[in-house]
Formats: sequence, structure tokens, C-alpha cells
Amino acid sequence: MTSGHLKTYLRRIDRSHYPEVQAYSWDEIYSDHLAPGGLYLAARMTRSMNLKESDIVLDLGCGKAVSSIFLAKHFGVNVFSVDLWISANDLNKKVSERGLRHRIVPLRLDVTRGLPFAEDYFDAIFCMQAFHSFGGSVAFLRHLLTHLKPGGRLCVGGTCFNEETPGNDLPEIYHKTNGWDAEYSKYHSSEWWRALFIKSGWVDVIECYELEDGQIMWEDEVLFTGEKAKWSDAYYQRGKWLINQILHGRHNRPYLTHFIATVEKKRKIQDKIIM
Repeated sequence: MTSGHLKTYLRRIDRSHYPEVQAYSWDEIYSDHLAPGGLYLAARMTRSMNLKESDIVLDLGCGKAVSSIFLAKHFGVNVFSVDLWISANDLNKKVSERGLRHRIVPLRLDVTRGLPFAEDYFDAIFCMQAFHSFGGSVAFLRHLLTHLKPGGRLCVGGTCFNEETPGNDLPEIYHKTNGWDAEYSKYHSSEWWRALFIKSGWVDVIECYELEDGQIMWEDEVLFTGEKAKWSDAYYQRGKWLINQILHGRHNRPYLTHFIATVEKKRKIQDKIIM
């Protein structure tokens, strides 16, 4: 398929479904190389988090803090922005430039090695496009939930496949990558994540499902990056492997999509009341 045909074939996100970001430009939606979904995904995630002004929120795997800025700006919450790959100095400079230094605390941490926070400290935990990297076990989930207050909500959103494959043996087309998505093997369906949250015994599942426009989020991001690159031959050749995967998914399973899971920490765990 040529770039010309591609532009007419791929779908754009329907902005009317995302009033939270109506005032944002397309550039801002995907600013600082946000993954497919961009702030559309962040907006959808926050709808079920019951955030209140001055809540203390952990933004886990915050990347370049675009999601942290969104949370602080729109909800007036206080955010601890945690990432392994981005320096705290870079994050601090960015949030200071946005006038949100009083709302956002940047930290560079490896969350798998422990978190330096008190038990029951956070009112909510937000994790966009990162949880699949480190959160695929009951042990880690319980470790993380230790820092969430009883009745607090954890919201996870990210890329996934719509269904599991036997032995996680993905079709050959998904074996072609450029390295950044080497974690395809960690992508799971929404039902897989639901089962993990239930297995932990520590949460009630509020919602966990594939987004109705989860596939379109991949297509919208390709359209955005294509426009930015002026649909050059170099861009098309560089991203052809991913474009082919997306096109394959329009008519085949499994396909790349997005899911959201929101869970609430139980007030009573294993007959022990949490105060």
C-alpha cells in the first residue's frame, strides 16, 4: 500500500469522544513521543479514578511527565512522577517550565527494586503504557498495592493484543520489530490482566476491557507521525514493519489494540481489616 492510499485507509480518533483534550492540538496529544493513544488514553483512564483536588497520586513509568502534567493540570492533584529512564533533573526542568513544580515531584527509580514510600500513602496510582514491563505478577502487584490506601484506585492503561495466543506464539508478522517493542511477549489481553488482578486477592476490579477504539489509537498515531515526516519514503520504509502489523490486524486476530483496567484496593484483606 502506498503512503497516499495509507492516509485514506487509516482511521483518526473521534475527538468528540474525548472532551478532556478538545483544546489540545494533535502535536500536544502525542507530545514528547507518547506511545499510541497519547493523551486520549490518559483522558479515558482518569474517568474511573475518582480523583479529587489535592489527592496524592503516583504516576508510575511517567516517561517525560506528559501524563503527570495532565493529571496535575486537570485535577489539581499532587503527583509523584517516577521513571527509570528519564532523569529527575530533566523532569524537574519540564514541570517547572509548565508552572507545576509545586504539584509534581520527579523521581528516578527502579520500581521493581522497591518504592521509598509509606504504606497506604497514595490516594491513587496511575500507570500508562508501562505496566506490562514490570507488573505481570501477583508478587509485584501486591508490592505496589502496599503503598495504595484502602479504597484507593490503581488505573492501568496500555497497548496489548486483543487475545492470548497458545504458548504466546505470535504470528510471524509480529516477529518483525525495530527493537523498541521487544516486549510484545509481555502484551496481554484485558482478560489476562483481569485474571491477574483477581488472583492477587487485594483488589476489586472496577473495569477491565479492550477499548472500542483501541485499534484506531494505533492508526491515529501512525497518521500523526506520517504527517510530521511529510510521508517521506524514508519514513515509510522505516515504519513499514509496524504499518504492516496494523493493517494485518484490521482483518486478522490477534491484533494490536489498547486496554484499560481500574481496580480498587480492598479495605479487608484475608480477614484483616486495613485501617
